[in-house]
Amino acid sequence: MPSAAKKTISQQRARSAEDKDLRRAHLIEAATRLFADADFDAVTIARVAEAAGVAKGTAYIYFATKEALFLELVRAELLLWQQDLVAALKRLRARQPLDAVPAAIARSVAQRPTLQRLLVLLHTVIEPKIDEVSARDFKLFLRDLLAQACEPLCSKLPGLTAEQATTLMLQLHALVISLAQLSNPPQVMVRVLADNPELQFFKIDFEPFLRDTLATLVRGTVTPPSQ
Repeated sequence: MPSAAKKTISQQRARSAEDKDLRRAHLIEAATRLFADADFDAVTIARVAEAAGVAKGTAYIYFATKEALFLELVRAELLLWQQDLVAALKRLRARQPLDAVPAAIARSVAQRPTLQRLLVLLHTVIEPKIDEVSARDFKLFLRDLLAQACEPLCSKLPGLTAEQATTLMLQLHALVISLAQLSNPPQVMVRVLADNPELQFFKIDFEPFLRDTLATLVRGTVTPPSQ
């Protein structure tokens, strides 16, 4: 076998743990790039493998199904969001935290449209197709992720308990899913709203709507410090 052919085969095989982690990361990155410009149905394992520069069979070694791959996209996007949010909350210096904290949270989510789209898919498309072990691991990951976000949240909102912070994060989760859909309606609804002035209140701007809703939730949850 020619040396060039041997080199190609060697490059295509991930032999060490580091190589396997890198190959897995490349597949996730490729799927993320494709999903940015296409819907879930259009992003196939074959397209992801091609974009990552590996054989389709190799991609299936790392992800048995497309849903398993997309679950990793959700993990990656959630982790990046959580890191950005915690950093933003730690930097926050505000005299009116009941307004500033919801604004910071809403901004952190609004800046991640891919995360919004993934959360819309999570419960109806992705989770029903994964196995129990993967489902449990993901929920444990989500629990730990929310716990890490709750600590700075409590520090910025005196009177907010850890339990209340966890509930607020779950409320945020539900709000993002619903508002992501309401603020990006199908084209038939876009035309209907554009042609009917009396229906304009149905038009939702994601970030301010989320900010105001979170502010209402926070004000109804936080116990004011005793004077």
